[in-house]
Amino acid sequence: MLYNPLMPAPTDNDLPSGDGLYPIRHVCAETGINPVTLRAWERRYGLIRPLRTPKGHRLYSGEDIARIRRILELLDEGVAVSQVGRVLQHETPAVGSNGAAGGNGADRHAPRVPDDTASGLHADRPGGGVAPHVLDPIADTLLDATRALDTVQLERSYARLLMRHGWEGVHQRPFLEAYETLREAARHDPLDEARFAVFTAWAVTSLSDQLRSALLLCEGPTCPCVVPASGHRRLSGLLLLLASARQGLRVLPLQDVLSPGAMQALTEQLDAPAIVVHTPSRSLQSGAFEGLQRLLRAEGVPAFLAGDGARGLADLNGSRSLEILPPSPLEAADRLSRQLLDPAEL
Repeated sequence: MLYNPLMPAPTDNDLPSGDGLYPIRHVCAETGINPVTLRAWERRYGLIRPLRTPKGHRLYSGEDIARIRRILELLDEGVAVSQVGRVLQHETPAVGSNGAAGGNGADRHAPRVPDDTASGLHADRPGGGVAPHVLDPIADTLLDATRALDTVQLERSYARLLMRHGWEGVHQRPFLEAYETLREAARHDPLDEARFAVFTAWAVTSLSDQLRSALLLCEGPTCPCVVPASGHRRLSGLLLLLASARQGLRVLPLQDVLSPGAMQALTEQLDAPAIVVHTPSRSLQSGAFEGLQRLLRAEGVPAFLAGDGARGLADLNGSRSLEILPPSPLEAADRLSRQLLDPAEL
């Protein structure tokens, strides 16, 4: 795990007297940042070092909030998140350009309203204070590149969107919105069907490449993840796996549905805390669906169910504990990662 060497690790002795410490929900509501992103900044990049309560809950100071605002400004200016720590090290002690330095007094504790620069769609700010309509241009950019049937242009547009809006900002809604738009159009027009095929082939390749890279940085026990769908139906499952890996959860993608005995042997060998099963609705052959039913009825570690077909498997009677994840892949990854990596935050 990487940490900013200029940020000393906080201890209980550093707790300021009186008010001035805020839980993660307050910080996310005030700054608009997604809690998934905030934890990633801490775990992966060491950009924020919150205090911890005896039970492990994070507490953020006014200086932390000011630092978060400054990070959002840098991301909005196009600085890559991997370079933000280096930029902050060379800045003056005044953390933010909006006067949000970590000073004393009531001003530090009062809620702050972002300025015009900070009010747009920032990197890693999905679903946190961002009006839904601002997400449409991101999907439109992907759609425009796809309509040209040019994967090079699509890749370049995608890269620019990631730099501008952050990974979560692109994939929380717009990415799947573009996918659903193309999927619907493909039902009515042969050329749109071709565009849909081009987009899904590019997307599966891109997400798979990102997943392989993200897994190199993961630590801890491995969680087998069964994603039996193929083709474009695999996209949502890949997005769940990638979002989980980006949060540090080591996942093991499996496309084939294992027998109960094989899965039991695998989880024991890996010391896996759970398994994940992602199923798109009405897209599995009867044999695969029956295999999933046998797997989930058998004894074993808890299973997390994701995808549109999750509720069709949740009512199985068996000894294995089953839990349905939220329908959004990124929200599902957030729940899964918190459950397996950071249960104190629940």
